[in-house]
Amino acid sequence: MKIGFTKKFGILFGVLLFVMVTFLSSSSYAASVGERLAEAEKGWHRYDDMDPAIKYEGSGWAYVTNEPNSVYAKTGHYMKLSGATTNAIKFKFYGTKLRIIDLYWTNRVNNVTIEIDGKVSTYNPNNPANLYQVLVFEALDLQPAVHEVKLTTNSTNNIFSLDAIDTDGKLVDIYTPMNLVASPGDGQVTLNWGQVQEADDYTVKYGTESGKYTETATATKDVYGNFVIPGLTNGTKYYFVVSAKVNGVDSKYSNEASATLQGGGGQTDPEQPTGNRAFLVVTMTTGLEKEFDLSMKEVNDFIAWYEGKQAGSGSASYVINKHNNNKGPFNSRKDYMLYDRILTFEVSEY
Repeated sequence: MKIGFTKKFGILFGVLLFVMVTFLSSSSYAASVGERLAEAEKGWHRYDDMDPAIKYEGSGWAYVTNEPNSVYAKTGHYMKLSGATTNAIKFKFYGTKLRIIDLYWTNRVNNVTIEIDGKVSTYNPNNPANLYQVLVFEALDLQPAVHEVKLTTNSTNNIFSLDAIDTDGKLVDIYTPMNLVASPGDGQVTLNWGQVQEADDYTVKYGTESGKYTETATATKDVYGNFVIPGLTNGTKYYFVVSAKVNGVDSKYSNEASATLQGGGGQTDPEQPTGNRAFLVVTMTTGLEKEFDLSMKEVNDFIAWYEGKQAGSGSASYVINKHNNNKGPFNSRKDYMLYDRILTFEVSEY
């Protein structure tokens, strides 16, 4: 009996040890600020300082190349400061997490201001550790949206630099117009998009096939809202993209927006669905999609509210009843849609 007990105990201990080792080896390690991070962790994507979506403003920027066993991808941007200067590093990204990768070195600036959507934080890369590819700053639990980031420093000496950027999403060209929306009219379409402050002007391309643009129009730098494309054919669906020209260089295209012209004179109502029910899919400006299974009356009421608000009348929000999506001990569940948060919507009849 004693021998049997010893054997059973040994087997149980071995199983427990195996489970512990397996758990520890499978657990994801999360780096902390101040640690060297030679590559992006699982679930993150790393972008080198040479990525064209990262913009370096001010004179005096330079970069090193072919630096093995030091900076990421053997490149790194830097500026040697000598007195007060105006300089900045700017980029946009879509995601919920951000990490800045740089050096801890005694010749780095002792303060960097980082603004994320206007919210200000700071970090200090001036450190005697003298390490490459250090996680010098991170922001977690951001909203799933496009975020604007700006790095600056008020130091007047030492070196201001950047090695790489990690995010759980992707970089977006800082000069690319965002949230293009097309609204149909009689023989024309009205376009609205997010302003690019540095733009010299904008180029609008459009056509009757998605991804194929045969016509071009130019909008001045101040016309990024209510830009009208006239002379279009009623009953035809058109597809639009817009790019910004900054210092003579065109940005990447915006999202593609489409609109079907209805005709009949003046601002017209959209085509009314004819089915009994439909799925209404509303895409928010954050990229989030909300789907509702509604009657055609409810869909048409939503469209009427949206078009009325677009014309300048009506309430700022609209209530959609979730009906059978009601879960939990509630009498009802309703979704309040804000007009200025809606990017586009789609109706699929059945």
